[in-house]
Formats: sequence, structure tokens, C-alpha cells
Amino acid sequence: MSSRSLNNSVEETNNNNNGPYYYYSTNNEAKSSTTFHNNSNSNANPNEVHKFSSFASHWWDSRSNPLVGMNPIRIKFLRDVVDSFQPTAGQGSTPQPIIQLPLHNKRILDIGCGGGLLTESLSRLGASLVVGVDASTQVVEVAKRHSFHENSRLVLPSSSELQDGNGLVETSSSSSRDIRYIGGITVEELASNWLQKHEQEKSSSSTINASSSSQNHELFDIITALEIIEHVPNPSSLLNAAKSLLKPNGILLVSTINRTVKSYGLAIIAAEYISGKVPIGTHTWDMFWSPEEVEQMICSSSSSYQSYGNDANGKMKQIALSGMVLQPPFINMEWKLDGNDTDVNWIGAYQKQQV
Repeated sequence: MSSRSLNNSVEETNNNNNGPYYYYSTNNEAKSSTTFHNNSNSNANPNEVHKFSSFASHWWDSRSNPLVGMNPIRIKFLRDVVDSFQPTAGQGSTPQPIIQLPLHNKRILDIGCGGGLLTESLSRLGASLVVGVDASTQVVEVAKRHSFHENSRLVLPSSSELQDGNGLVETSSSSSRDIRYIGGITVEELASNWLQKHEQEKSSSSTINASSSSQNHELFDIITALEIIEHVPNPSSLLNAAKSLLKPNGILLVSTINRTVKSYGLAIIAAEYISGKVPIGTHTWDMFWSPEEVEQMICSSSSSYQSYGNDANGKMKQIALSGMVLQPPFINMEWKLDGNDTDVNWIGAYQKQQV
């Protein structure tokens, strides 16, 4: 993959003229951003992408977007899971800081990041790198603009990352925090790009074998796919691609809406047609998924995407599950976690097993 010198901006174009292009800018209007173009085989429904693109300007408005009120309990669930199943390990004999943020030194991929609600929260909790991916370039533009908030802690890609061409390989110190937004691409395309990159490196490398630990370093400790699988044509494809980008022991978090009579009444009739809290047409009941169906897709199906590093099988195990319940008075849009009620909104965690 060719590279050009860094001036005010750098554009990286792959060798295939039909492929995506990568654009970084050192000016403040496009800081820490990347733009991709989808191909015709993308696992993205154009109607769904248009729907959320038209909603982009209201993304951070709690009166219009229920995810604003839901975000704190999603974060609580994630923190509880990480604390229990992926505690931060000490490095050698170096003592850990007395005060350490919950996601210290974690690399996280946020699939369907939208306007950056979850992405920014993950960065503030100490993640060294958070990559936000969304098929809509419009909502990613909203995320980029909002990220200039002082707590977003954006930093620019280094020159070596620009030359690498994908902008996702962290080369700075682990103490830095970095958000990268990628618009107009699906996670399947992202996984395919990474596979192609590693295959090119393997064929051109002067060493016999690339280091598994080095490849694993470029993968993610945590991947989130929250409120996204009910909006794509092929959820299994999205989940398999996500699994392929997880490190061994990595955790995939998925949330969606269960396909029940109750969910039809609350998530569609009440939310869209009665209260107007959600735009009419946001959800399609037939595209809702039960916890059992998602567990089957993640833990039982074989991935069509190659795993990197030393974890070729990529076997997954469900480790946590909870409902996300809207509390009365419903107009306040306040949520709570409830392990006994997954009838409507729910969230699960799945861990890639060591082999």
C-alpha cells in the first residue's frame, strides 16, 4: 500500500482503484477521522443507513434519543463484565498506579457507533484506543464534531500509522487515549481489510513467521455491537466479523431487542406511535433477536472470517446476560439492569476462549 508525505493532510489509497480510501487531516475540522466508501456487497441496508443519517443532528438530544438515557446502564454492564472476566493484569514487576481507570490500556471497537455516545464514554474510562465504526458517514460527522469536547481526549494518528494505511494500529504510548471514527464502512469490510493487510505483510516479510503476539496486539480487547444487529440484513455476518477482530480472552458485547409480543407493544407501538420518543419506522419487529438466537449465532456458528494471532478457532462462550428495563414514569427515559427480564431490551457478553 502506497503512502504520501504528511503535509496539511494525507490521503492513503490502496492499490485497487475500486477499494476504499483513507483520509486523515491535521486541521481541527477533521481531527482523528477516517472515511471509507462501501462496496456493493456491504452488509448494510441503505434504508436503515438513510434512516439514521437523517436523525444524526438529534443524536445527543436526550429528548429525542432513548440511547442517551440507556448509555449509563450499558456502561455499568460493560464495567461489571470486564471487572469479572478481564481484569487488568500487572506488567512484570512494575507496580500498578494507585488510581487506575476501569478500562486502562484496553483497545476497543465500537460497531455502529452512531454519534459517539458509547465511544466517548469508553475513552473517558481509560481505553488507550477506541475505534468507532458506522455505515453512515453523516452520524460519524456528528460524532467527530462532538468529540471536540474536552473529555474526548482525541489525538492525531502518528506518521507511522498514516503510512500503515488503516489508522488502527496504535504506536503511541499506552498512557495516551485515542478515538478514531470510521464512516461509511461495515465491520465485515474492516475485518477483510485487516486480513488483506496481514496477508500482504506475511508475503513480503523477511522473517519466516509473523509474531502471534504482535498480531494480537493489533486486535481488540473489547468489541461492542449495541443496538445494531436489528438494523443489518445479516447479523450473523456482522458478529462473525467482530469475533475475528477479538484478541484471545477478548469480550464481545451485544445488545438488541427481543422478538416478543411485549417488545412489539413497548418498542414499536408505545415508543414510536404513542409517546413519539422514537421516530416511526425505527424498528422492524421481524428483525428483533432473542438472547438464545444471538448466543447460537456467536457461540455455535463457524466464522467465515479468519482469526489473527494464535487463536485460529475463535470459540466463544456467553458469560453474562441482562435485561435493560425502562423505569416508570417512562417519559423520563431512565433505565435499569434486570437479569430476570429480557423480554424487550437486553444485553449480553461473550468471551473468546483461549486455545
